Amino acid sequence: MSTRQLTLSDFAAHCVEEIRSLQEENTVIEILSSGKVVALLSPPPAPAMEGTLADWMGGGAGLMSFGPNYDPEAPAFADDDWESMPEEEK
Repeated sequence: MSTRQLTLSDFAAHCVEEIRSLQEENTVIEILSSGKVVALLSPPPAPAMEGTLADWMGGGAGLMSFGPNYDPEAPAFADDDWESMPEEEK
């Protein structure tokens, strides 16, 4: 994002054009009076994401399917697998 400086009188004379340029050029305008910055004019921040966490949680409902013969309720490992697994991996 670049910065431009304009005197207060120049800004007053061309304020509509300068505000439009903010949108198009993504610049910040420093407005000067007696050589000192008295105001900053910048584009608005990007819009925040809307919705709640609950809205996002259900956003993928119906997009996933299980392979044939897969039971999502079944344990991930058989009992024998747990018994043969090294203690540090349990």
